[in-house]
Amino acid sequence: MTNSGSRTRDFEKEKLKGKVAVVTGASRGIGEAIADALAAEGCRLILAARSKDKLEDVSSGLRLRHGVEVITVPTDIGDEGEARRLIETAESHFGGVDILVNNAGMGIYGAIDELHLDDLRNVFEVNFFGPLAALQAAVPVMRRNGGGIIVNVSSIVGKFPQPLGGGYTATKFALQGASGAARAELKRDNIDVVLVCPGLTDTEFSQHSRISVPGAEHRQGERHSLGQGVEPERVGRRTVAAIKRGEREVYVTFFDRALVWFALHFPGLLQWALVYVTRYRRKRFEEGERAHE
Repeated sequence: MTNSGSRTRDFEKEKLKGKVAVVTGASRGIGEAIADALAAEGCRLILAARSKDKLEDVSSGLRLRHGVEVITVPTDIGDEGEARRLIETAESHFGGVDILVNNAGMGIYGAIDELHLDDLRNVFEVNFFGPLAALQAAVPVMRRNGGGIIVNVSSIVGKFPQPLGGGYTATKFALQGASGAARAELKRDNIDVVLVCPGLTDTEFSQHSRISVPGAEHRQGERHSLGQGVEPERVGRRTVAAIKRGEREVYVTFFDRALVWFALHFPGLLQWALVYVTRYRRKRFEEGERAHE
């Protein structure tokens, strides 16, 4: 049971052992890696994702490796009711929530002028409205227990446009804007908001992205990212370090930070570069389309 009343929120001094952490999108990739890093610190975990079987596999591994208590809650985070019930389950089982990691998300590939709006609405439900619903459900619980930490996993492309990925970028711009506002609004409640901005990461993310290109919907499930990226375990460790330090905004690599700095300070040069990236990505996709013919 989480202790109620006045508590220090210095997570580095207290360590994380015994803290209650909810992690969404925990069945694979970055979510699984963050869950593992939290379990290594001794956190008690509530893991959420749509796949019950994959969640059970992850939770069994965490119990075996770290000896921590883990429960799984199959959840479609894009469903507001399910997002709120996830937090209710965490409170009823553990008595509170100390850390909420909003990691679940999905991508969408396609030019802005061609995107199917129903596809884009679905991605917004998963990437923005679901995390917001979870945050709204967790805040009253954290207030009653003296504070907490909310981690919103965004992306470096929430800082600058992503060619042929503008729909995904839009969801991350929205999440980052809400995170900044919540950080200021919740400070008096001892609730910190940490924004994690990974760059390209070696996960199955692109295979699970929505292909929203008219006539190319059959390409769903293909990998179309521009490279491999860093291992998700690195993102997991960096995220937990940020939780312990109370950081405001997190980049995983120096390259990620430098790219965002360049985008903010040289928007004209960035726009020039993005034109060429757009041509390259479109060419790769079209070559893949011809290979299917």
